Amino acid sequence: MYSCSPNSKKGEIIYFGGRIANAQTDSIYLLLNNREKAFALDFDGNFSDTVQLQDEGYKKLSIDREEFTIYLVPGDSLVLNADLNKIESQFKFSGKGDNRNNYLIEKSFKTDQFLTNNTELFQLAPPDFREKVKSFHEIVFNNLKKLDVNPSFIKTEEQNLNYDFINLLYLYKDTYAYYNPASQQLPVDFLKELDKIDMDNDDDYKTYQSYRSIVLTNLQEKLYQGFSADSLLDEIKSKAIKNGFINSLIYELNPKDQNSTAIYQAIQKHCDYQPWIDEAKKRMELK
Repeated sequence: MYSCSPNSKKGEIIYFGGRIANAQTDSIYLLLNNREKAFALDFDGNFSDTVQLQDEGYKKLSIDREEFTIYLVPGDSLVLNADLNKIESQFKFSGKGDNRNNYLIEKSFKTDQFLTNNTELFQLAPPDFREKVKSFHEIVFNNLKKLDVNPSFIKTEEQNLNYDFINLLYLYKDTYAYYNPASQQLPVDFLKELDKIDMDNDDDYKTYQSYRSIVLTNLQEKLYQGFSADSLLDEIKSKAIKNGFINSLIYELNPKDQNSTAIYQAIQKHCDYQPWIDEAKKRMELK
């Protein structure tokens, strides 16, 4: 997420090192909100460096075009031992902060396995799908509560799993007709959890990936239902959400689409980041 106001606060140093075996790249990256930190790998995949971190939260670790969600706290000291040829059995953190990050990596692998047979999962009836996902998340959360981690992380991850659940309900809704062509329509209250969410929460948008997906999907649905981009952007109070929505609109611009002109005008009106305005203009001028 772009930020036009550089933060002058000094953070606390964290250490990150380890070894990535069988990597096909010479660097890995920590994606830290509006910046990234590269860690150079030597010929054997070893790396070691420090980085300043101002606040704790979910970050992305990018390795060979794959991204892994981790959770960093100022003062962490992490060592990663990974083999990309045996990634599900050899991808472990040690050091300060290891429990929460090993949990997140294991959660990611288990979620991938849970969704692998997505045809069978998404062919379930709506109540059965909801129950299946809830049961899976309960197991994941119960495993977390057994670990020696800060209670604040447990509370944060509980909210994260709630957003993950709603995001999967959205995915089910969008693919329901494809996987269940002979079934009845979805119940009108299938996504009732949306009514309980603040859809203009700046902090949650910055913190939770699933919340970002939920909010942007909801805004796109309203756009397709006939709401104008200008009116939707007018209503958004969160700067982060407004920027995220503008960014998503830019990459949908098509000069051959009659709706793109109004969207482009809305971007010009609400965007204050010149590189994005330039990108929108370039897309509207494509032949």
